[in-house]
Amino acid sequence: MALQRIAILSCAALVALMLAAVLLLRGGGGDGSFHVIETAATPTVEVAGLPAPPRPAARAERADLGQLAVTTLVLLSLAALTALVTLLGVIGSENLARKGRRVIEVMLGAPPRRLVGAAAVLWRRRLLAAGAMGGGLCAVGVVWLAGTAPPGTSMAAPALWPVAAALLLVAGLVFTAGVVPVRRLYSRGRPLSEEAGNRQYTDPRPQQFDRMLLITAQLAIAVAILASSGLMLLASAVRPILPEEGRPAARSVGQAGATTEGAGVDGVEAAAGQTVVGKLASQAEGAADSATRAAIYESALVALRGAPGLAAESLSTPGAWLGRGPEVIAVNECGPCWVGQAPHPIHRTRVQVHAVMPGFFTQRGMRFIDGNGFEGNAAELGAGQQAGPGSAPRLVVINRAYADAHFIGPVGKRLNLDTGSEEVWYEVVGVVSDAPRGGLGTSGSAYTVYYSALEHPPAEIELVATVDVPPEAGLDDSLRVVRAALDSAPAGDLVITDFKHAGDELERVYGTAGWLGGGTRAAGVLAAIVALVGVTGTLRAHIRSRLREMGVRSALGAPPRTLHRMVVRESLRLAAAGTGLGLWMATFLVAFLSPNSVGTFSLPLYVGVAVLFVGSAALVALPSARLAASAEPREVMEG
Repeated sequence: MALQRIAILSCAALVALMLAAVLLLRGGGGDGSFHVIETAATPTVEVAGLPAPPRPAARAERADLGQLAVTTLVLLSLAALTALVTLLGVIGSENLARKGRRVIEVMLGAPPRRLVGAAAVLWRRRLLAAGAMGGGLCAVGVVWLAGTAPPGTSMAAPALWPVAAALLLVAGLVFTAGVVPVRRLYSRGRPLSEEAGNRQYTDPRPQQFDRMLLITAQLAIAVAILASSGLMLLASAVRPILPEEGRPAARSVGQAGATTEGAGVDGVEAAAGQTVVGKLASQAEGAADSATRAAIYESALVALRGAPGLAAESLSTPGAWLGRGPEVIAVNECGPCWVGQAPHPIHRTRVQVHAVMPGFFTQRGMRFIDGNGFEGNAAELGAGQQAGPGSAPRLVVINRAYADAHFIGPVGKRLNLDTGSEEVWYEVVGVVSDAPRGGLGTSGSAYTVYYSALEHPPAEIELVATVDVPPEAGLDDSLRVVRAALDSAPAGDLVITDFKHAGDELERVYGTAGWLGGGTRAAGVLAAIVALVGVTGTLRAHIRSRLREMGVRSALGAPPRTLHRMVVRESLRLAAAGTGLGLWMATFLVAFLSPNSVGTFSLPLYVGVAVLFVGSAALVALPSARLAASAEPREVMEG
C-alpha cells in the first residue's frame, strides 16, 4: 500500500507540473511568444524635436517578462522531472518486488492477458486517480495565479492540443515503465528459470551507487527550485516607497507654484495621501503645434502646483518616474579619455531618453551631484521660463551612471542623438542621481538623458501626484481633485486617461517576479514533498538491499546504535551533497535565465533552505536507520 500511495502521489504531481508547464506555452501565437502571460507596458510617445526611438520603452519590459517566464518554465520542468524520477523509481521497485511471482506464473503457463492485463488495469486506475488529483491541483494553481496577477497582467488560455499531448505523454511513460516489463517476460528465449533462481540479498556496489546518485539528484532539483523561487520573491520585495507608505514627498515650501530643482530633500514638507498616475493630452485647438503644447503643459503644471490638496506633482514622458523609457544611441564628448594608449574623446552608447517638466527631479526626490537643472537652482516656475521650443538653450541633464561611465567632467560637455542625419548638439548642465532600478525593464540601458519637456513637448505627458485624500479612499476622489486643478488652468481641454494608483504600476513593474516566484515556490514545495517521499522509499529499498551487510556487521559486534548512526550519517552526507548542488544550480539558473533585477545570491535564504532540507533528509532517514539497527544476524543469514 505504501508503494501504491507513493505511485499515485508522484503521478499526480507529474500531471500537475506538466500541465502547469504547458500553460506557459502559447498554442501557436502569431507574435512568436512562447508564453501566455501578457502585461501592459510603458508606452512610447512622440516627442517634438527628437527622433523616433528604435527601441520603444516596452521592449526591455517584455524582454524581462520573457526571461522570467523562461525561468519559471525551466523550474516547472525540473519539478516535473523530479516527480518522474520518483515515479519511475516506485514502478521499478514494485516490478522488482513482484518479479519473482510473475516469473513463476509465466513458467506455469499463465496467459499474457492475465498478467499484462492485470498490470494495465492497475496502472489505468492509478492514472485516473492521479489525473484527477493532478488536474485539480493545476486548476487551483491557475486560479490562484490569475487572482494574484499584478495589475495589467493576464493569462490567455493556451490551445487544447498541448494539454492533451502532456496527458498522453504521462500515460505513455507510465505504461511503458509499468506494463512493458511484464510483457517482456513472455519474450521467446528468455531464461526464466535463471531469473527465478537468481535471488540476491545484497545489491552490487554499482546499484547502490546509482541509488545514492538518484537521492542526491532528487534533493538537488528540489533545492534548486525552492532557492530560485525564493530569489525571485526577494527581487519583488525591493521597490520604491510611495509617500503614503511613509516616505516624505518633496515639495518646496514658499511661494505658491515655486519649485527649486536640485534642492534635494532640504526645505520640503512631508506629503501623505494617495499617489496616482495618469496621462494628459490636450484637445485644444492648435495643440498639434509643439509651442502651443508646451504652453499648455506649463500652465497645467502651474495650476497643479497651486491647487490645494495636491503635492509632489511631476510631469514627464511615461515611465520616467520609474526609470523606464525608450532607448536611442547617443554620441557624447568624453574629453581626455583614453583606451589603452589611444585617445578616445567621443563615445557612442545606448541611453534612455526622457522629457521632463521643471521641478521633476525635486518632486521625485532625485538630488543633483553636479551642476543643476534646466532653469538653475534659483529659478521659479513661470518667472524665467521661456515657453516654446527652440527659445531656450539646448540643454540636457544626465544621470550619474552615464556620467561615470562615459564622461570626464560631464558638465559643459556635449552630446547628440545618433540619427544618421542632422547633428543637433546639447550641452550637459547637470548630473542627477540614478532613478530606482528593478523589476521589469531592468535589462534596459542604465544610462539616462533628460530633455526639457518645454523645449521638446511630448504628444502625451504623464502626471504623478500625491492627492490629499485617505489612502483607502476611492480612485474617483483623487480624480476629482486632479480634474478640478486642471480645469483651473488657463489653457484647458486636457484629457486624463489611464488614471490609476501609482501602487498598481509599481506592482506591475516590481511585482511580476514575485508573482511568478510564488507559483514556482508552490511547484518547489510539491517537488520537495515528492522528492522526500521518494527519498524515503529509495532509502528503505537501499537499506533492505544491504540487510545482509548489516547482519554481518551485527554478527561482528556492531551494536544497533552504531548501525543506526551509520545510516543517519550517510543520509546527512547525501543531503549535504544534494543541497549544495541544488544551491549551485539555483545560482546558475537565475544568473543565466532570469533578468538583471533578480539577484543571484542571498545568504539568509540559502542558509534557511539548507537547514530545511538537511533536517528533513535526516528525519526521513530515521525509519531506514531503525530498519538497519533491527537486523538480526541469524534471521538475515537464514533468509
